[in-house]
Amino acid sequence: MGFDFSQIDRIVNARSLAIVGASNDPMKFGGMLAAAQLAIGFDGPLFLVNPNEAEILGKAAYPNLQSLPQTPDLVYIGLPAAHSRQALEECAEVGVKGVVMVASGFREVGEEGEALERDALRLAREGGFRIIGPNCFGLYNPRNRITLLPGPDFSTTLGEVAFLSQSGGLAAHIGRLGRSLGIDFSAIVSYGNGVDVDETDLLRYFAHDPATRVIASYLEGVRDGRAFLESLQEAASHKPVVLWKVGKAETAQRAVMGHTGSLAGAAEIWEAALNQYGVIPASGIDEVFDVLLALRHIGRNPGKRILVVSGGGGLCAYGADLAGEEDLEMPPLEGETDRRLREILDSAGGAVSNPLDIGTPLVPLPVFEAVIRETANHPSTDVLIFELPINFCLRFVGEEVLDLFIDVLIRARKESGKPVLIVLYSRACDRDDLEPERILRKVRQELLKNGVAVFPSMRRAIRAISLVNRGTQTGG
Repeated sequence: MGFDFSQIDRIVNARSLAIVGASNDPMKFGGMLAAAQLAIGFDGPLFLVNPNEAEILGKAAYPNLQSLPQTPDLVYIGLPAAHSRQALEECAEVGVKGVVMVASGFREVGEEGEALERDALRLAREGGFRIIGPNCFGLYNPRNRITLLPGPDFSTTLGEVAFLSQSGGLAAHIGRLGRSLGIDFSAIVSYGNGVDVDETDLLRYFAHDPATRVIASYLEGVRDGRAFLESLQEAASHKPVVLWKVGKAETAQRAVMGHTGSLAGAAEIWEAALNQYGVIPASGIDEVFDVLLALRHIGRNPGKRILVVSGGGGLCAYGADLAGEEDLEMPPLEGETDRRLREILDSAGGAVSNPLDIGTPLVPLPVFEAVIRETANHPSTDVLIFELPINFCLRFVGEEVLDLFIDVLIRARKESGKPVLIVLYSRACDRDDLEPERILRKVRQELLKNGVAVFPSMRRAIRAISLVNRGTQTGG
């Protein structure tokens, strides 16, 4: 079916919703969906449909779609695969425009499931509605407070990142983790087998969605490689696209076929396409979020010249090795910056070079402030990276003074206008070492809130800078 922005927009931004198979049983899909939607507070009429229930979770239930007071924009079908046909026929009869099928048991299980999937697609074509799924967790959108399974506690703050996922579980992980890392979403769509609306349609939709600035995706495989690559090129020409592609190895391809029944494709083809279109590759949840944090706080193509500041020669040398591995540059300190830093660090036991060893994690506050000011304003630096081990710093200066050092880093970011990345971690791992963890989380939230990207290791920080510098197109 040809791409139609308005058809998908009516699903993503649905103003009314029905859940067929809603239940009081929290172990059933319909029960989890109903509880999640009631908890997050869907912004519109919500109808719970089950012929065997008069009331579900304190809300009146309806026997079928024909009995609803209005035709909903979107219907979630929370019934097992074998019982979904009647619900689809009702959707066609009442004129529903969008359907989400969450149950598994379709193409991914073999011929019988594939026949059910073909039948669902036929009913959709004849009935004039579009399908998300089957074998998915649905969609999440803070604009109308619709949530995927099982997301009652997702953020209701509208963000700029759209995440598309063939995996429902990963979609849920991404949605929940984003909240703690300061990444809010314009939407998350778990589309599973993609019998109708698939990765190609969704890429095209979010390329033109005004609320979305960045598109990220977890992809196992595609049905129409040529159409997908065309949509990928189109999307990447409008906005940064981050793609986590799995199924490259033979064993992974077998897992993909058993999960969503998709064709994974050759690794060489994917890598060539990503390079050609300027798509940012990522592997794993951590790397996806590292790239999203980098895009949010340092932007696309920030430059390859980095300056690493740390309290220890070994850590500095490690940072230099990592920069070399990722094809980043560490230009030497020059001119007045070099001269002033030598004066500032003359009695602190540091080593003035790039990387810059300040001797200890935190030198006296006036010295630290002068070092950060000089390094942030160094003309040959695109990105400043500072390493901050929380537990050591607490032993040196305590929490109140540590907060003053954090203020220095935040001011450097705002006054220089230059990206500042903090490598923030704790080496306190004993059972009773809870205080450094509390302070680490507090400090991380304060830095993120003020535009300073935070990473848990030097390797991940440098890798993120390298990834967002890749590609021939910068997107929107």
